[in-house]
Amino acid sequence: MEDNTTQFLQDTFMELLEKQLEEAKTQEEASEIIKKFNELDLSKVFEDMYSRMADDTTSYMRDTMHEQVMMFRAEEQEFLSIQEQKWCKAFVASESMYIMVLEAAESYVEHVNELPQEELKNHFYTFTAMLHIHGRALQQFLEIITLMKNGFADGAYARWRSMYELTMISSFITSHGERVAEAFIQSSETDDRYEWARASGVFSNSKKFITFNDLQNNCDINSKIWRQQYDLANKIIHASPQGTFARLSNIGTKNVIPVGRSDFGITTPAEHSAISLAQITTMFFTIHPSGDSVVAMKYIHNWIDVIREIYFKTHDSIFQNGEKLWDDNMISYEDEIRESS
Repeated sequence: MEDNTTQFLQDTFMELLEKQLEEAKTQEEASEIIKKFNELDLSKVFEDMYSRMADDTTSYMRDTMHEQVMMFRAEEQEFLSIQEQKWCKAFVASESMYIMVLEAAESYVEHVNELPQEELKNHFYTFTAMLHIHGRALQQFLEIITLMKNGFADGAYARWRSMYELTMISSFITSHGERVAEAFIQSSETDDRYEWARASGVFSNSKKFITFNDLQNNCDINSKIWRQQYDLANKIIHASPQGTFARLSNIGTKNVIPVGRSDFGITTPAEHSAISLAQITTMFFTIHPSGDSVVAMKYIHNWIDVIREIYFKTHDSIFQNGEKLWDDNMISYEDEIRESS
């Protein structure tokens, strides 16, 4: 089967030949026309025509690109509007967590800045490293919210992968103390990724390279329970067959190939990013704990249950024919409040 462009050129070529043959006054003239057409290098003619058509199309698209993009943006806004209607309560829960963590972090930093200098010296490098890590985690959490609101579940989960890595690095730094934190900060001026971790003393000198997996195996967080999720995030972010055929946004079927926005799959990055942000925040606030930071750590962890419940129930309401995510046996924060009161 010929493609449209080739078919068009062939039809045009034949129409031109037939028209000239109709205009021929004698058989000799017609034979000469056929001879000239047979001598033509059609591949060269077609190549020239392809180039001319491409140039004409480029000019047309340049002239009409504003109109085309406005139509695309109108469809985009329609999707975003529907996405907001469906997931509004869930997105509000995520954005509320961002706000509460940001405000708690600002209050915590103010508290730390008022501490005696002698006390600050004991954890100077750890606090400095975690201050920057926590800020980066907050930004990535907001990026994840933005990607989810725009219908990009796989992109959101790829950003969670980075949050997860920050969680493990945070645990390694806070577990092994000032020397490691100082080495981490100093490594920001080098090309080394994990060599700073040697300052912990847990790796033998014979070990040539330190990997992220080494950090996972030597921190206080049980990374084994996260291996499956982290592996999935790696497949999604890299050009793997699994990440290509089994994306979060394709509703679990190879027959759907997302090429843009989708309202499916956002519960996973929403839940996991909330957990990671809570973990990093806890490690940060524990460096110089206070009554305020202890309370903040508790309500931030409570909010994970709020996010899980709202996202799961919203998913089940939208995709009623699919697998249910929410189980009545799961923890509902509202039920916990009623039981404790």
